[in-house]
Amino acid sequence: MFDVAGSLVAALSSARTDLSAAAGAVSQSQTGFGQPRSDTLLASAARRAIFSEALLNAVHARLAEIKSVTHG
Repeated sequence: MFDVAGSLVAALSSARTDLSAAAGAVSQSQTGFGQPRSDTLLASAARRAIFSEALLNAVHARLAEIKSVTHG
């Protein structure tokens, strides 16, 4: 079985950073300092959230595999 924990941790860290930046951009768009087109910002934030959810599902699946192997 391949060990993918390292790549998943790095991807989750990157996704957290991207999602945080997207949330910041969306919140700024509601002020005078942000871009006036908040629909593209919201779409970007949603895409990043979906990617983060997919990564969390991959981690969950990996942990389930490890659990099934270790419990026999």
